[in-house]
Amino acid sequence: MLIPLLLGCVTLFITMGIQISAVVYTLNYLFGFIDRVDARHTVQQELQHKSKRTTAFLVSMVMTMLFIGNLIQVAIWAALFLELGEFTDFNTAFYHSMVNFASLGYGDIVMSEKWRLLGAIEASNGVLMFGLSAGTMLSIMNWVLAFDSRLKEKVTHLKERRANR
Repeated sequence: MLIPLLLGCVTLFITMGIQISAVVYTLNYLFGFIDRVDARHTVQQELQHKSKRTTAFLVSMVMTMLFIGNLIQVAIWAALFLELGEFTDFNTAFYHSMVNFASLGYGDIVMSEKWRLLGAIEASNGVLMFGLSAGTMLSIMNWVLAFDSRLKEKVTHLKERRANR
């Protein structure tokens, strides 16, 4: 049990580094966007001018980068399962890894008793990384919405309607 635990922890730390890198890359992308916009005019003016397209583009780019980070992690776990001889082809290893990473736990494909602890460690890894991705998305959405005048106008309008009832 000690070897699977150590191997799982090392893999978890490697994959955590990958997702942290994806988050940092995503934030750098966002900061680069801000710098490019500031060269022309304020971020608020940019979001007001091209609000729907700019917001949709920013959110989709962030989600894409974070999801690619998750897919790379799943592939690393799948490669480990292949290297350990648990699966004979990458497709099956990747599928099993994705089920573990997403904490679905279908149980249609199982690993041997010797290495099954790795599945639980990968599930823990997935929960942590999806949490990190969700937190990153929430922070970025808060930032984007803070500059979106459409949202401010709608909130003000709703408050006025409530006050007039």
